Amino acid sequence: MKNNNNKAIIAGTVVSEPACYECCGEEFYSFNVAVRRDSGKDDILPVNVSQLLTEKITVGDKLRFEGQIRTYNKAVDGKNKLMIVFFAQELKDYEEELNQIELTGYFCKKPMHRTTPLGRDICDVLLAVNRERGKSDYVPCIIWGRTAAHIGTLDTGIKVSVIGRFQSREYEKKNESGTGTYKKTAYEVSVNRISEVAEED
Repeated sequence: MKNNNNKAIIAGTVVSEPACYECCGEEFYSFNVAVRRDSGKDDILPVNVSQLLTEKITVGDKLRFEGQIRTYNKAVDGKNKLMIVFFAQELKDYEEELNQIELTGYFCKKPMHRTTPLGRDICDVLLAVNRERGKSDYVPCIIWGRTAAHIGTLDTGIKVSVIGRFQSREYEKKNESGTGTYKKTAYEVSVNRISEVAEED
């Protein structure tokens, strides 16, 4: 049964050696795919795919997957960290690079509006997207411009539909001693369009 709350397509180039892991008795591959943005920069995206879908994956392969954005908590340095991956469900013929995400979910936290030093509006949203078997994925989304200012006025529990792309973003974080910084990578959905969805009676 297809989950229409969470539809994702990426097509790009495999850029890391696949690692194998087992989950619920099934074998999976885990690797990164590079997808070119219009700006010319690559998003380097984590992908998980069942070995039942494809026998072999190698660096340099150009692949197209359809699936979902999935999230889970993982203990990192004694703290719970939200991990975000593209979970592949179908392998399709590769034609061109593609990165399309469609989500329907609920604000599970108050949207956080802020302004960059250059005066650009940004809004960070955590979207709860219902999955099968009573589970949910908690997907970070980032919204820009005038839309960001509006979304920042909304409250927790609002249901929305989102169209965008899955992106990677490098940022610098201070180390624990405060004497320097180190680079980290955030994964999120960069929103192109967002609209409120009326609840059915």
